[in-house]
Amino acid sequence: MMVDGSPGIGCTVIASITGADHVLAVTEPTLSGRHDLERIVGLAAHFYLPVYVAVNKYDINESIAAEIENFAISKGAINVGRIRYDRAVTDAMVQNMPVVEFADSGAAKDIRSLWETLQKKMAITTN
Repeated sequence: MMVDGSPGIGCTVIASITGADHVLAVTEPTLSGRHDLERIVGLAAHFYLPVYVAVNKYDINESIAAEIENFAISKGAINVGRIRYDRAVTDAMVQNMPVVEFADSGAAKDIRSLWETLQKKMAITTN
């Protein structure tokens, strides 16, 4: 089962990882995104949960995206991918469809790749 949590680090985030076996933190390459990620990684460590990190819209600030990925590695988190900024995501939302079913866009390809990587990495850390 997968549970989607809210952005940030408030009580709803804590509630969403309660009973989890893994945490996938999706962040954007901004200073506030990095700060929230630092707190999520710390929270997951408190509960002894493996953390996987993905950077959404990485191409809006590639230097902060790289900083985020380096931070994740330094804390034992596992980078599972990057998703590029893509107008197709907005178009899919307007059509009330998942982007991976709406178009074969760059973001859709990135999400599929991220999912495959995540499944492989989770299998390794679970066994």
